[in-house]
Amino acid sequence: MKVQVICEDCNKLVELVPLTRGQHADIGKIEGDFRIQEIELDMDYNVDEIDEVTAEVKELRIDCNSCGNYIVLNEFPTHVYR
Repeated sequence: MKVQVICEDCNKLVELVPLTRGQHADIGKIEGDFRIQEIELDMDYNVDEIDEVTAEVKELRIDCNSCGNYIVLNEFPTHVYR
Protein backbone atom coordinates (compact mmCIF):
# COMPACT_ATOMS: atom_id res chain seq x y z
CA MET A 1 0.00 0.00 0.00
CA LYS A 2 1.16 3.58 -0.63
CA VAL A 3 -0.18 7.07 -0.05
CA GLN A 4 -0.04 9.76 -2.73
CA VAL A 5 -0.25 13.48 -1.98
CA ILE A 6 -1.07 15.48 -5.12
CA CYS A 7 -1.57 19.23 -5.24
CA GLU A 8 -4.61 19.99 -7.41
CA ASP A 9 -3.33 23.48 -8.24
CA CYS A 10 0.26 22.81 -9.39
CA ASN A 11 0.28 18.99 -9.75
CA LYS A 12 3.22 18.42 -7.38
CA LEU A 13 3.20 14.81 -6.22
CA VAL A 14 4.85 12.75 -3.52
CA GLU A 15 4.36 9.05 -2.81
CA LEU A 16 4.79 7.65 0.67
CA VAL A 17 5.84 4.05 0.09
CA PRO A 18 6.78 1.68 2.92
CA LEU A 19 10.47 0.82 2.83
CA THR A 20 10.82 -1.07 6.11
CA ARG A 21 9.29 -4.07 7.78
CA GLY A 22 5.85 -3.55 9.20
CA GLN A 23 4.79 -1.32 6.31
CA HIS A 24 6.24 1.87 7.84
CA ALA A 25 6.55 4.82 5.45
CA ASP A 26 8.85 7.73 6.32
CA ILE A 27 6.81 10.95 6.58
CA GLY A 28 10.09 12.88 6.21
CA LYS A 29 9.99 12.16 2.47
CA ILE A 30 7.13 14.63 2.18
CA GLU A 31 9.49 17.51 3.01
CA GLY A 32 10.52 18.17 -0.61
CA ASP A 33 7.50 19.66 -2.34
CA PHE A 34 5.22 19.52 0.71
CA ARG A 35 5.49 20.05 4.45
CA ILE A 36 3.58 19.08 7.52
CA GLN A 37 2.49 22.51 8.70
CA GLU A 38 0.37 21.87 11.73
CA ILE A 39 -0.49 18.92 13.91
CA GLU A 40 -3.14 19.20 16.59
CA LEU A 41 -2.93 16.61 19.34
CA ASP A 42 -5.46 15.95 22.07
CA MET A 43 -3.77 14.77 25.25
CA ASP A 44 -5.82 12.70 27.65
CA TYR A 45 -4.13 12.22 30.98
CA ASN A 46 -4.83 12.12 34.68
CA VAL A 47 -2.53 14.29 36.81
CA ASP A 48 -2.61 11.70 39.59
CA GLU A 49 -1.55 8.95 37.19
CA ILE A 50 0.98 10.77 35.02
CA ASP A 51 2.59 7.48 33.92
CA GLU A 52 -0.28 6.99 31.46
CA VAL A 53 -0.78 9.65 28.80
CA THR A 54 -2.83 9.07 25.66
CA ALA A 55 -2.26 11.34 22.66
CA GLU A 56 -4.73 11.38 19.79
CA VAL A 57 -4.16 13.12 16.47
CA LYS A 58 -7.00 15.56 15.83
CA GLU A 59 -5.69 17.35 12.73
CA LEU A 60 -2.80 16.96 10.32
CA ARG A 61 -2.16 19.72 7.76
CA ILE A 62 -0.10 19.20 4.61
CA ASP A 63 1.01 22.32 2.71
CA CYS A 64 2.29 22.55 -0.86
CA ASN A 65 5.61 24.45 -0.88
CA SER A 66 5.10 25.57 -4.50
CA CYS A 67 1.70 27.24 -4.49
CA GLY A 68 0.54 27.35 -0.86
CA ASN A 69 -2.46 25.06 -1.33
CA TYR A 70 -3.10 22.77 1.64
CA ILE A 71 -5.26 19.98 2.98
CA VAL A 72 -6.24 19.33 6.58
CA LEU A 73 -6.85 15.72 7.57
CA ASN A 74 -9.18 15.30 10.53
CA GLU A 75 -11.89 13.11 12.03
CA PHE A 76 -9.57 10.19 12.74
CA PRO A 77 -11.67 7.25 13.95
CA THR A 78 -11.33 6.40 17.62
CA HIS A 79 -10.71 2.70 16.95
CA VAL A 80 -7.29 3.62 15.55
CA TYR A 81 -6.03 4.33 19.09
CA ARG A 82 -7.14 1.04 20.64
